[in-house]
Formats: sequence, structure tokens, C-alpha cells
Amino acid sequence: MEKTCHQHRNCLRKHTEEEVAKTVMDVPEPQPMLLPPAELPRTQIIERTRHRYEDVHRLLEKGWTISAIARRLNLDRKTVRRFRDTDLDQMLASARDRRPNGVLEPLKAYLNARFTEAQGQASGIRLFLEIRERGYQGSRQVVRKHLAALRAGTAEPVRADIPSPRKITS
Repeated sequence: MEKTCHQHRNCLRKHTEEEVAKTVMDVPEPQPMLLPPAELPRTQIIERTRHRYEDVHRLLEKGWTISAIARRLNLDRKTVRRFRDTDLDQMLASARDRRPNGVLEPLKAYLNARFTEAQGQASGIRLFLEIRERGYQGSRQVVRKHLAALRAGTAEPVRADIPSPRKITS
């Protein structure tokens, strides 16, 4: 039975995608909004990257060597070369994307379910303690940010997992 389920796993995936497509088709498409151009958030890493980029280029214009700049700014020479050779927009984009690969990711489905059960009135600390019992080792701040995104409606949806053959047969 498990072999059959495993062989037809793609069919299950297609079936799940069709159901999602049907629910998406039922929802009327909202009118597009004109948004202002995307502006990078003023986080510490983005500001530090911007300042380092300016410092490196200012010293390069003065004729400093890469080694001298590295010593002056307490950076590695390869880092100075990267600041020299890479466009500021690319540097800022990579700085923005430099986030830890979600410690919260395995528990987001649980958090979302508990949040909707409580109709948005769930205490962040209570949910933090609940997921801590389930093995979460991250900080409260991460949970608080995710709950704020849920309240604002800007949280990314959690991908529904395709059931394994064992779950189907049991």
C-alpha cells in the first residue's frame, strides 16, 4: 500500500494544487494598488553596510590601498574588495536578505492555527511558552514579530505539506 501511495504522490500533489487553485479562483481579484517605490528598512545591518560602502569608496578616491583601507576600517581585504567591486544596491539587497533561516519555520503552522483559534487575541508570551514546550529555542522577539505580521495581515502563508504514504494508510 505504501508503494502505491508513494508512486502516486505526484497525483496527490496535483490534487492539492488543484484545490488551492479552485479556492484562489473563487476569490475575486482585488484592484491593483499603486504603491510607493520599495524602500529598504532602516535596520542596523543596512545602515552599517551603507556607511562601510561610503567609507571604502571615500578612501579609494583618496588613493588608499586595499590593505590600508582594511587596516583602517578593521575589515578583511576580501571584504574591502567586495565593497569596491559590488554596486551599493546589491550590497544592500544582500544585507537585507541576511536573516537566519527561520528557527520558527517548523512551528509557524501551529502558531497560525493557535492565532486563528484565539481570533487574533492570543498573548504573544503565552504562545511563546507553548512553542517553547514543543522544542522552540529561538527568542521571544521572533515570535512577537511573526504575531505582529499575522495581525497586520502581512505574514507569508505556510505551505501545506503533502501527506506521507504512512499518514494516508493509517
